[in-house]
Amino acid sequence: MDEKNNQKIGLALGSGGLRGLAHIGAIKVLLKNNIPIDYISGASVGALIGAFLATYGEVDSLEKLILENTKELLPLFFDVGKGGLISGDKISNFLEKSLGKIKFSETKIPLYVVSTDLISGQPIIFSSGKIIPAVRGSISVPIIFKPYSYQGKLLVDGGLSDPVPVNILKENGADKIVAINLYHKNEFKNKKFTVAKVALRSTRIALFNLAKISVNHADLVLNPDISCADKLKMKDYFKQENIKKIISIGEEETLRHLPEIKNLLI
Repeated sequence: MDEKNNQKIGLALGSGGLRGLAHIGAIKVLLKNNIPIDYISGASVGALIGAFLATYGEVDSLEKLILENTKELLPLFFDVGKGGLISGDKISNFLEKSLGKIKFSETKIPLYVVSTDLISGQPIIFSSGKIIPAVRGSISVPIIFKPYSYQGKLLVDGGLSDPVPVNILKENGADKIVAINLYHKNEFKNKKFTVAKVALRSTRIALFNLAKISVNHADLVLNPDISCADKLKMKDYFKQENIKKIISIGEEETLRHLPEIKNLLI
């Protein structure tokens, strides 16, 4: 048997909010070039896109869904409940409409979703049961989303404990791992601060450094520079030209490293 076919490739999709659209571009390039994806892990937005890839084996339909429903996507992030936090009910409905009631055992590709338990502070890894509650918990960014109560835990953003979940893939059979880290050094060029920007920058610094630790055991790290997105207001993220730009950044970064990715198969 060809040795190339024996290498099991894991794809770790990192957290990073709406910048996660770059994951779509990266995955498109991998699939177009017949790079096998044998395992998927994801935190936060990486969990959402990873769930779609694991379920359908492609992301072209997800890209089409996003581009054709830009006006419907923005209200998902203004589903305000008690305490001024986003309740997430509309997003849960969107996930169920997009993914159905699929279970981890029914995916085309094995999937691992990382969330964080707000009570214990520990990462919670989901690989069985229903997928949507796991993803819903993983995307619950604190202060913005209401924490998600599930299986006796209070779940928040998976990126807080493991922003690019590499190790879970190593532990479950991946021989080589490609990690996509959405936190880039160019995000720290702006030197003008308001109180709000100081808080945002502080959080970003913590995630940037935690992500560097998370990817330590990856065989290849893709690091698309999406710092241009920091200039966008929330409503501008869902303009088609900006969606396409962020997706294209993921494509370009993956194409640059395609020879190295192919070498992982040898």
